Amino acid sequence: MKIFKSIILTAVLALGAGPARAALTAGGIAALDGSGNSRDTFTNVETIALRQIVNNSVASDNMITFIFTIYNPSGGAVFRHTGNSARGALGNSNSQLSGLAIARFYSVPGVYKFRGEASLDGQTVIQEKSFQISSPNINLIYPPYGASGLTDKPLTFRWVASGASSYRITVAKNPGLYPAIHSGNSPSGMYTYPDNLGASDENLVADTVYYWKVEGVDATGNKIAESTVYSFSLKSQSSSQSRNVAVTLLEMTDAEDDFTLPLHFRAKVENTGGTPESGISVRMTLGGLSAQDSPKNIGMLGAGETQQILFTAFMPSGQSEGLAVACVDLFDDNIPDNCKTRMIAKATGAGAGTEGTKESRNLSYQEMWDEVVRRLGGDVAKDLEGYTFDSIECANCSAGELNDLMLALMNGDASLSGAAVAESYQPAGSAALLAAATPVTAQPEPEDEPEFDLDLAAADKEKEQEWSGYTNSVKSKTPFFYTIKSRKVWEKVWEMVSSEQAPTVNFGDKIVIGVIAGTDNKAETVRVIARRQVGEKTVFDYYMTESSVESPAVPYIFKAFDRVDGKIEFKRLDVGK
Repeated sequence: MKIFKSIILTAVLALGAGPARAALTAGGIAALDGSGNSRDTFTNVETIALRQIVNNSVASDNMITFIFTIYNPSGGAVFRHTGNSARGALGNSNSQLSGLAIARFYSVPGVYKFRGEASLDGQTVIQEKSFQISSPNINLIYPPYGASGLTDKPLTFRWVASGASSYRITVAKNPGLYPAIHSGNSPSGMYTYPDNLGASDENLVADTVYYWKVEGVDATGNKIAESTVYSFSLKSQSSSQSRNVAVTLLEMTDAEDDFTLPLHFRAKVENTGGTPESGISVRMTLGGLSAQDSPKNIGMLGAGETQQILFTAFMPSGQSEGLAVACVDLFDDNIPDNCKTRMIAKATGAGAGTEGTKESRNLSYQEMWDEVVRRLGGDVAKDLEGYTFDSIECANCSAGELNDLMLALMNGDASLSGAAVAESYQPAGSAALLAAATPVTAQPEPEDEPEFDLDLAAADKEKEQEWSGYTNSVKSKTPFFYTIKSRKVWEKVWEMVSSEQAPTVNFGDKIVIGVIAGTDNKAETVRVIARRQVGEKTVFDYYMTESSVESPAVPYIFKAFDRVDGKIEFKRLDVGK
């Protein structure tokens, strides 16, 4: 009986000796602007303040510690802050991180998430706050600035989306855009002007200068982004003085199985317009590489005249096929026929595929989409119900080249060998379909092998080894380029752009290629899009998009590739560079 009492007493003493447990509860979390106002939408050129409030009902001699983390639209952690703390006194306690430049963690428009963690005496309270970040400027694409004599019917306006919930387009007869003759809304980066509006004043008429602008709005209708004002005019359909220079033929003049030897091409350029043209530049590429003698110039080409241009080009090293592209550099009334494309594989050339024997025309978006859906098959197409496909894109080729590739699919000159559906950072429910076409070979595909492989995770896998954002640490006027082959160098470089630990890369098999834009580039984004072999050199192709807003931060990108040795060069591909 004494033993039993002793056990009870010990248990009571043990219970009495325990520390009082903390009792934290959530008190609120907010994302604040520079004026201290709580907001749900920001732009990438602002600063942001992060605040978390908790309530403690049991006093403690220890400190409440806070951890702030920001996640990008894909769910990846792009910012983390530790070190803030508050006394574990009774009542409300809060921690705030102010003056954080959004450019420090911003990479793409979309919804970001702020996660606050407050801990005291082994207890943690987690609160989360979502907010949207957009780019304040919208880049207009088509019609280009000052375009005149357009013959599009109907006219489709296009722009680079900024991450807004929707877009408002305004068209007027003066640069002040008041009064507007037409306004419309679109959930994506394009809008088709209504045709056949009867006697309405909204109808576009020839030989009149119009002005247009696009604004991005959030879910509540507030303007969060806008473009500059562009102008355009239409051409009278009855005018005989149209301007149109087209590349009507592109072919190899001889068949060649050895792609280490020079390949010879003939391009036919025809003036189908009503006025003579001079100073026409004709350029050609094969597999992304310029022909040896490109560009070539045509001094004068009269109305109805045709001229043949000969080019010599090399297939990029290691490639068994490539896309040949010939274009005239001329802004005329029918831009789509300014280029001609042809897929080149071994044994193609004279006699292997005569131009003109197959259908050649400009396909509508609906025709392209119907052809892809037909090849998808009913089961896969059903899985895509509910999506709005804003675009069909071809990696590293123009709209004209995509048109010819789709025609090749319809004509049986190519087969659909791979595709992916990529979720874009547009409003929910939009997506883009990316398809790759390859030449038909002599060997038929097995009947039980699917013609189309839909890989919904392909885009996410690619992003696993790519890191982009903005940095204030580089003040150079020109871009910086990096070829990183060791963990030590990678950690040193990463310190310039992030306070976080450097991402893990297997440098036994990989290298990291990096580009940081210079301050003189006024870049909005920088992207590395391809690696190719040119002789003994490895060339990495990249491009930049320009911003109309000055910012102290410049964009950067780092991307992992399979390890290569030897000389490495960087090639900027965007126009005029």
